[in-house]
Amino acid sequence: MSTLVWMIAAGGGFATADESDTHPQDSQRSSESDVEARWQKDGWELMERFCLDCHNDAFQEAELDLSGFDTIEGLMLEGNGMTAERVLNMVRFGAMPPEDYDVPTDGERKQLVQALDAAMYSVVCDLVPKPGKVTARRLNRAEYNHSVRDLFGMDLRPADAFPSDEVGGGFDNNGDVLSLSPMLMEKYLDAAISVADAVLVDPADLPRIDSEAAGDLLVVQGDGVTGSFYGRFITPESFVWTEFKVPADGKYRVQVACGMTREDDGPGRFGLFDSDGLLLGTFVAEYFGGGGSSQRESVTVHLTEGTHVLCVAPLPGADDDAKGDANWKVGEAKLDAIEKLSKQAIRDGKKQFGKGLTPDRRFDRDRYTYMVRKIEVEGPSEFDNPVYPPSQWKILRKQPPRRRGGYRDVAEAARENMAPLLRRAFRGPVTDDDLDAYAALVKQATDRDESFVDGMRIAIAAMLVSPRFLFRIESPVDWETGNVVAQADEGVVTLSDHQLATRLAYFLWSSLPDDRLLDLADQGKLRDETVLKNEVKRMIRDPRSRSLASEFAAQWLGLRNLEGVQPDASRYAGFDESLLPRMATETESLFMHLIHQNRPISELLTADYTFVDAALAKYYGLKDSKISEDDFVKVTLADTPRRGVLGHASVLTLTSNPTRTSPVIRGKWILENILGTPPPEPPAGVPELEETATAGAEASLREQMEIHRADPACASCHRVMDQLGFGLENFDAVGRFRKMDGKFPVDSSGELPGGRTFNGGKELSELLGRSEQKSFAATAVRKLMTFALGRELTPQDRCVVDEIVAQTAADDYRLADLVWGVVNSRPFQAYEWTPNVTFRDAVGDAERK
Repeated sequence: MSTLVWMIAAGGGFATADESDTHPQDSQRSSESDVEARWQKDGWELMERFCLDCHNDAFQEAELDLSGFDTIEGLMLEGNGMTAERVLNMVRFGAMPPEDYDVPTDGERKQLVQALDAAMYSVVCDLVPKPGKVTARRLNRAEYNHSVRDLFGMDLRPADAFPSDEVGGGFDNNGDVLSLSPMLMEKYLDAAISVADAVLVDPADLPRIDSEAAGDLLVVQGDGVTGSFYGRFITPESFVWTEFKVPADGKYRVQVACGMTREDDGPGRFGLFDSDGLLLGTFVAEYFGGGGSSQRESVTVHLTEGTHVLCVAPLPGADDDAKGDANWKVGEAKLDAIEKLSKQAIRDGKKQFGKGLTPDRRFDRDRYTYMVRKIEVEGPSEFDNPVYPPSQWKILRKQPPRRRGGYRDVAEAARENMAPLLRRAFRGPVTDDDLDAYAALVKQATDRDESFVDGMRIAIAAMLVSPRFLFRIESPVDWETGNVVAQADEGVVTLSDHQLATRLAYFLWSSLPDDRLLDLADQGKLRDETVLKNEVKRMIRDPRSRSLASEFAAQWLGLRNLEGVQPDASRYAGFDESLLPRMATETESLFMHLIHQNRPISELLTADYTFVDAALAKYYGLKDSKISEDDFVKVTLADTPRRGVLGHASVLTLTSNPTRTSPVIRGKWILENILGTPPPEPPAGVPELEETATAGAEASLREQMEIHRADPACASCHRVMDQLGFGLENFDAVGRFRKMDGKFPVDSSGELPGGRTFNGGKELSELLGRSEQKSFAATAVRKLMTFALGRELTPQDRCVVDEIVAQTAADDYRLADLVWGVVNSRPFQAYEWTPNVTFRDAVGDAERK
């Protein structure tokens, strides 16, 4: 047991214990009679003397009856185990018995804690502990988003629109609280459709233009007449223009129906210009042919999205090809006559659209030598920006051939496309019947004259609302038949390779397994310890492991609560809300550094470095040539008062009040998240600090806390929390270093048991990291197990926690080693099973129908 835990056990007197104090599992396991005798002698006598007056069958203070704890069997009756755990924490913390009752000496309190701890351990750990039951649990919002991302290679985040997930045991992936409301079902359906539409684009839905302008949609700028069949005849100095609305940036085919007026003039050169007069392309046309005929010439041009004026004009001086090429370079030459095309001229010209034309069949053909009958725009043939999502051709591995307006071999193509998707989405093998069912959806769509892509979208949406995607269900039954195919050994079932791959992926990535994990599961190799350990190392190095910071560490350390923090801006100049996400990123980056480098967990407290961007560095007053405006980089804290997360603005801000620091909240945060010993809730009727008598208006916060702690109902808890919280008083409520609190000098000194003193957050962090390394490691393992298993821990899980802590002690409890310990544990790789519960009972047969 660590020194500080025994400090807590002493309830304020803080009796110390040697680091050589042993845990029950370190000695020879005793017989049941020895354990019972020890409990009667060392534990029950003290409990009877100090607890039974208030917690008995007749007078159940706080609805708690401890009279049944007179034997080991009664102590661990169903339901009593969790009560015993609660009693242990209350006594260990020193909150019970209250100070205004008969209280044990420091030695007696320590004796009761040891006896209760040993009794509980002997009951749950002398035999092989059960691995715990699993709940069929749906994907939470983060898991849904990450699964969609990795399934399709697109970060769509549809679950951001879902209702917030409930939290159990400190995490939002707890299967016992992940309910499924009617509203969420509607959200799932909406999300499935939106995802399917986003990951596949039907070519028929792409923005296109196939438009023509002729007759009264062509405007002559200059001298021109209208001939038979509404051709626009112009002089060499004039031009024709019209307007098109282009749907997207890209390459377009512009076709012009035109020609020379007189048959004996020979070929003439035309140019296509934009509204600025820039030459976009040239073409040569001969005699138009008389009547309503013309020659069709086309050029490919680049157009941007929006409305474009296109002009067709004769190219003077271009009769000689060589000279013409020299004078009219595409992309460089400009049309002088474009000056006539003012904004007003365009407005006036557009007023003529659709008003009709009167042909002049007797015009002077020697004067009007060029003719333009029609301008057409078609495309784009190529898009500037990607119009198909990255997933398009990964999904459409095969497309059915078309003949006579219909599709052939639709089911075959759909099966080939859906097979890899279903395998990933369902986290394991899929049968021919599965593939046939989804292929049938595609076939039904094409039979209704919908496109093959639309049919694939329907199949993908159906996949995303399948219970096999939405739920993680671990059972030894066959999906198809509902029959038990794996027998439970004394009620315990070992995970299949595919179930293990799924647990592993959602633990380390909060996402579905990748192809490598599934391949190893298919081959039956994932359960091999060497293979599994190598996969854990690979997955930790993968960028997807960032979810361990954003999902696990952020919830463990309370970083998500920063979103609701609103410090008083009038008191803290220089702080703004844009710093809050940066603060969280700093802490997450340190956590990921420790796990990637497999550093000791205590370095989360003692790190003399951190990760900042330019804004956060300026906030801290740090200067380093490596600091970037956009990226978080590692910088030293060697010459600063900050160490580890207790020096991070994230933790310091979320553990403060809007207008001042809070030693109580900060001390409570350390007890809960670092030492794993959460204090009890305050007794009913205890006033807030602001409501207690104070030492007067001139009193510092620390002096006011002393008055508050004088209340017997407050003293036992606050002696622990306040000492820890005072150590962080040299940081203000938004995490900046300070020496003064208003007009009072900051006193951030404190003393831990054994005469260990500290002054300031730096010394406190280093002291805790050095002396409480084992306690911190145990806390980290408990949090990791809770997150990995998706359930709250039970008393029997503490055996596994202690074992992992013991296994990693020799190498300073390195973080990646703790993760491996959790993965390699029995609760992670097995589960308890009730044989009469079938898979169909869990999810129903809705999908089959």
